[in-house]
Formats: sequence, structure tokens, C-alpha cells
Amino acid sequence: MSNNIENEYFCDGLTEEIINALAKIKQLSVTSRTSSFYFKNKTVTAQEIREKLKVATFIEGSVRASKKKMRITVQMIDTVDDFHFWSETFDRNPDNIFEIQDEVSLFIAEKLREHIGHIEIEEKLVSPIDVPVAIYREYLKGRYYIMKLDYKNSIKGINILKEVIRKSPNFSSPYLDINLAYVQMGTMGLLPAFEAYEKA
Repeated sequence: MSNNIENEYFCDGLTEEIINALAKIKQLSVTSRTSSFYFKNKTVTAQEIREKLKVATFIEGSVRASKKKMRITVQMIDTVDDFHFWSETFDRNPDNIFEIQDEVSLFIAEKLREHIGHIEIEEKLVSPIDVPVAIYREYLKGRYYIMKLDYKNSIKGINILKEVIRKSPNFSSPYLDINLAYVQMGTMGLLPAFEAYEKA
């Protein structure tokens, strides 16, 4: 959840990083991004989530951000009895995005360990990327648009990512996401398959 469209891409990026970080923990079974994002901004019950995702616990949160302040609220909910195990709020500087992602991921992992028993957690779950925060935020915006999975937004996302590459050519993620965008468009019939795969 996010408070406005400008922050939505940032919220999505944060969510993806937390999913990826938790997926590194061998003893956890973590639902994929695609399945998790199906419930984004929808009003659903814990029972519906349990039935559709086959999970015992889910984590939801919100991001409210301005240029100088970010508030992240995270809570863990039991899908069987529909009650909150915990809720936590983080007030942080948005410039420290990589530290925030790691801090929130480690916090969630520790709370899961308290709930389900011993799990091995690495000291760091999210590694910082060697690009300026402003470039990373632009990258998240480009990825946000390509994950809309339609032609117009995919092209918009590709153009944003090409600009990111122009500014930071050694940053590998935007290359991978441009490839992903063209593969998706070819697979979904939004572009002729040969053209899409050739561009990918």
C-alpha cells in the first residue's frame, strides 16, 4: 500500500526486495511476487489469503514518503485465527533506501524466527547497489511500469530504464528488466514474438 502514485513504484520496489530477501532463508517458503501482488490494494480477508496462497502467515505494510521522511508500517497476521502477531513502524530518511530494505527484512526475519522457531538468518539480507539513490529510484520507476504488463506502460518503462543505463551504464539491473519487458510483450502477444525476442 502507498499513499500516492509517485510513491507506489517505490513501495513496489521495497516489497520486491523484502520478498527476495526472505526467500534467501532456506527454512521459509515465501510466496512469489506475482502471487503476492495479486492482493495489492485489495480488501481481502485473512481466510481468502490462506485459501488462495496456502500460507499460514502473511505480512502487509504501507509506505508514506516525502523527500525528507519515510514512514514504513509493517504487520504480521496469522491467517488461521486472523490476528496480528505484531506491528512495527519505521521512520527513516528515504536516502538510506538500501539500509532500510535490509533493516526491515532482518526485522521481519527475526519476528518470524520468534514465531516459527529456529531459522538461519544471514547478517545481511539486502546488499547495497553501487548507484546513487536517485538513479535507483528511477530504476524502480521503470520496473514499476514494465510490471504493469501492457504495451503502453512497458514502452514507458523501457524508455525510463534506457535513461537509467545512459546515466549509469555499469548498473546491470535495468538491462535485465528491459530484456524482461520485451520477453513479456512477446509472450503476451503485445509485439510480434520474433521482433520482441530479437529486441530482448
